[in-house]
Amino acid sequence: MRKIINAIRDFIYNITDYGLIVTVIVVMVVILGWRFNILMNRGIEKEAIKNNLPPIVSNEPNNPENPGQNEENPENDPDDEEPTPEPTNPVEPSGLIATINIPEGSFPSKIGDILLDSNLIDNKEDFLDRSIELGLDTRMRSGTFDIEVGTSLDTIIKIIANAQ
Repeated sequence: MRKIINAIRDFIYNITDYGLIVTVIVVMVVILGWRFNILMNRGIEKEAIKNNLPPIVSNEPNNPENPGQNEENPENDPDDEEPTPEPTNPVEPSGLIATINIPEGSFPSKIGDILLDSNLIDNKEDFLDRSIELGLDTRMRSGTFDIEVGTSLDTIIKIIANAQ
């Protein structure tokens, strides 16, 4: 009888140990999956970005299957293109200062919402697109910022990314 009781006790101890191991592994997988999801998700719609990309121009000779492709056209010569002007906010600085607080771990889409709510920008998508163009979308910082209403979009992005 004592052997049966000891065998049952050992079985319960072993099951408890394995149960704890499995529980720890499951918790770690859930936490890592959650954090990786946050790290990899910028809240930017990839289709919207894809639609805003410039067309790809090939340097290959004309393709007989696609007439008109890469024809000599002085109007569309990429070497003669003038640089596009930087988008700016049409509103002149008003002297009114907006204080915004960006929580730690905020992604550019959340920062765009905060700026839109503070009337510092007119369009969240323009903010996201321009921050990607400037290469500052991954350098946005958390904290409290005092920004003058009417400041240009580029300046706002540089202030938040500490790139001035």
